[in-house]
Amino acid sequence: MNDTTSHGRRLTAIRNGGLRLNHTKAGLISLRMTIAMSIVTLIGGILFVAGVLLGSRHEFTERGLDPNAMSVTEQFGSGMMVIDTRKAVAFTLLFVVGVIAAVAIVGWHYSRKEVEPLERAFALQKDFVADASHELKTPLAVISTRIDLIDFRRSHGQSIDKPLADLRGDVDRMNAILTDLLVAARGAVNAEPVALAGVIEQSADAVRPLADKRKVTIATRIDGERNHFVVSGNAVGLSRCVVAVLDNAVAHAPDGSEVTVSLGYRHGDAAIRVTDRGPGIGGDPERLFRRFARDDDGTAHQGYGLGLALARDVADRYGGTLDVESSSQGGTTMLITLPLSG
Repeated sequence: MNDTTSHGRRLTAIRNGGLRLNHTKAGLISLRMTIAMSIVTLIGGILFVAGVLLGSRHEFTERGLDPNAMSVTEQFGSGMMVIDTRKAVAFTLLFVVGVIAAVAIVGWHYSRKEVEPLERAFALQKDFVADASHELKTPLAVISTRIDLIDFRRSHGQSIDKPLADLRGDVDRMNAILTDLLVAARGAVNAEPVALAGVIEQSADAVRPLADKRKVTIATRIDGERNHFVVSGNAVGLSRCVVAVLDNAVAHAPDGSEVTVSLGYRHGDAAIRVTDRGPGIGGDPERLFRRFARDDDGTAHQGYGLGLALARDVADRYGGTLDVESSSQGGTTMLITLPLSG
């Protein structure tokens, strides 16, 4: 079974599971609405009968006559009641208006309840499409660069074995990214021990072809024993986080400059710092982490404002943080913190 079929089945399973859940919720909401309407009708009927009785009167008593002395009581009884037409009409209208208002309120409440799962499903679908489109932009750009390199080497009679192996690795990474996005779309947390040193090196290798095109150097540094930097998470998801931050740094770094990725400690947690030599962020750095928030700073890199927002989502998923540690005209440092295992 190929990767496309596997992903298609995963998407179908998620969609079918969501539909079954929505059908179940819709059935419960319909049942509750039916019960509520029955209760409203019952209460309204009781109030209507009570109102009619309150609007009735004893005809003989109101006229000062003794019902027991009247011959008519032999035929109709002494407790004969007369309904006041005006009061009866008033109570009837009040009953109708009350029932209509109650039905409207109950219907509005439960219709909102029934629409909410659909709204959430549409929002999840929209976010997944946007996230997948964005997350695949960088690997596709890297693949395009590698294909250009393969064409160049082949035309010059050079070996293409290494670029082909790298290309296969990029395709595998795309497959892993899609899997991680599907897991995230289900709200699941697929956690396992992950060595951050390897994540940083793999992330740097993934972005390096794009950095080479702009003559930007990526340097990695580990401040401590690399085997100590183990966290609970998912290697692909954490790599997505680092790649997004690193890609943003490379895009805003001046041509010919260096971007540094360092791994160290901060308050007992693992700390990944990505530093560029760009012009800085300016005011309100939190705007960079809002979905579809674009930073039109005049650079050639004008994305869709999803990269850093998705990176923060990944960090949050595994109990970490992503923030701007410092920014000035001399450069910016992004800080990713993750709790160490054990």
